[in-house]
Amino acid sequence: MTEFSDLSNVLSAAGDVAYDWDLSNDTIVWYGAWNNLFQAEKPPQDSQALYHVLHPDDRPIFFSSETSVLNRQFRIHTTSNRVIWIHERGRSENDDNKHPIRQRAVWRIIDQPAHGIAPSEESHRDALTGCLKRHTMQSQLARTIENAKLSRRVASYLVVDIDKMSFVNAAIGADGGDAVLRGVANRLSQIIPTRATLGRVAGDTFGILLPEPLGNDLQVLAERVIDDFRNSPLIAANAPLHVTVSVGGVRMPTVAKSANEAMIFAEQALHMARQRGLNSFIEYIDSPERVQENRQLLELGERIKRAFKTNSFRLAYQPIVEATSGLPVCYEVLVRMIGDDNKPIPAALFVPMIEQMGLANELDRMVFAMALRDMDAVPELNLAINVSGFTASQAEWPEFVRSVLEGRPDVAKRLTVEITETAVLVDVGETKRLVNTLKDLGARASLDDFGAGSTSIRYLRELGISIMKIDKDLLKDILINREQQHLVSVLIDLAHGLGIETVAEGVETPEVAAWLRKTKVDYMQGYLFGKPSLERPGTKKE
Repeated sequence: MTEFSDLSNVLSAAGDVAYDWDLSNDTIVWYGAWNNLFQAEKPPQDSQALYHVLHPDDRPIFFSSETSVLNRQFRIHTTSNRVIWIHERGRSENDDNKHPIRQRAVWRIIDQPAHGIAPSEESHRDALTGCLKRHTMQSQLARTIENAKLSRRVASYLVVDIDKMSFVNAAIGADGGDAVLRGVANRLSQIIPTRATLGRVAGDTFGILLPEPLGNDLQVLAERVIDDFRNSPLIAANAPLHVTVSVGGVRMPTVAKSANEAMIFAEQALHMARQRGLNSFIEYIDSPERVQENRQLLELGERIKRAFKTNSFRLAYQPIVEATSGLPVCYEVLVRMIGDDNKPIPAALFVPMIEQMGLANELDRMVFAMALRDMDAVPELNLAINVSGFTASQAEWPEFVRSVLEGRPDVAKRLTVEITETAVLVDVGETKRLVNTLKDLGARASLDDFGAGSTSIRYLRELGISIMKIDKDLLKDILINREQQHLVSVLIDLAHGLGIETVAEGVETPEVAAWLRKTKVDYMQGYLFGKPSLERPGTKKE
């Protein structure tokens, strides 16, 4: 007892406090002058009490740490509502299964940092809306599920999607679309309970985490959200704008037993809500068919995790040829995952799952690095890299591109980054910033699969892209369908009028290629000129 008294005396003399948090039974013991810090008769003695002491904006910083060494800044508020900045240093301990079992740290009161923002907060929050990012929500979900298992109470997770966001973007432009996203985020933050957590988990999709014991209120909250948007317009572009939302939800841990399951199940429920009709809510309920389907998805998720750990991703290369000569001018890079049978798995079978798991950014960085190594090895190699819409719309991606391309003009001039419609619809402003960064560095950007969705033609001019890739579906029946012929011809003429080069995707027959040449397309890509191959172009054969 004397030892702990001495520790408290030393800490008090230094003006610090310390805690010892036994995570296995959720008890916290404090040392030092904690009564002066918290201005209360007793300190927070478990995670729920500590949650209420922490500033709402900084709870993710505290509860989402994924490292054992703690060195962070955050805010707490006292019983008199005074806000105090804390600098924490400490360490967490894990058991043999790498699950945290104990956390010890020292708190020191500090002055407010510049701009009033904790240094680590930016990595947790979406720059546009201020909501938590997807990976932070995933960490919060995991912790909430563990707490719910221990307390034997129900938590829940909802996803809220803005209906017809692509039409909103087309109607009021990029700035107006951003204003709508901010307005929706603000509206949701006012609707949800104080203890709930709000995140932006995809472009126009928000996640709401209801911790126990609020989990049983998911249907009440979902209906309140839907009714609020249906009955009250947002103010965007200085005018009232009516938007509706669709909602999917799942209970935890009774149905979803992990963060990955919670995200998958809630998004499946959201998909069903959209199919039933916009402006509706569906709760995910297990069925034998869904159990089997989800078992396969979760097995795929485990296979993807193994692939990241074992570096089991490879690049495949498909030629893009000059329309007149038919000679390759560039190769599109397509990622493949090597399966357990050592055979390559096409991207379409695993990339959607990677995006659901929040790993798209990690995969894109990996592919980027592999492609740049290829370009270093083969100086005459020109490559086009696909970037996920979730990645291209992230605020930090232009900085990443700059960090790997700056000072390398010989590589940048041979690189094209293909951006999907998803990126444009997610965040036009951030996508434009990425395009401008690429241009500044000497690289080029192309808009992939144009014509496949709802991208407004004016985005071609607004984004400042160099290349437009015409979606392969527009070439179906092109030789016999006059309306299709007219559409493709107009798109090519429009692009050329804006100074944009064109690539026709999915060219499979000489007859289609001949028609496209007459229409003055610049480049072509498809099985007629070569299927994707794992063999790197320029590799010398022995």
